[in-house]
Amino acid sequence: MTLLTVLSALNVLLVGIWVGMYLFTTLVVSPAFMELFPDAATRTAHRRTVGRYYARINGLQTGLLLITVLALGAARGFSAALLAELALLLLIGGLVALHVRRGQAQGRPPVWITNLTLAATALLCALSVAVHP
Repeated sequence: MTLLTVLSALNVLLVGIWVGMYLFTTLVVSPAFMELFPDAATRTAHRRTVGRYYARINGLQTGLLLITVLALGAARGFSAALLAELALLLLIGGLVALHVRRGQAQGRPPVWITNLTLAATALLCALSVAVHP
């Protein structure tokens, strides 16, 4: 098994983990919080607590994904798909930062940020598979 094969497989795996975490949080945790904590202030406090723990894991995982994409680019060159994946990772990072900021200011971020991030993650999945040889 070559280094490129390992890096490509790691890329797909890390994208899958990232997307799985995001989908679970968006489609399971957030709706459950709406039912468990009808009071907005209590719900916001619990979201922040979960968010801090989520950020610890997601930050490390995203860093590993970024390093993997850069290593793939360094090892075999940046194809159009790999450059698009890198650009999408940066876009998603910006959307997540916006999500956190708007959530802190308003209690719950606007739905368009979540929907755009979900669409970007679907595209990220497709690109990670396209990059895989």
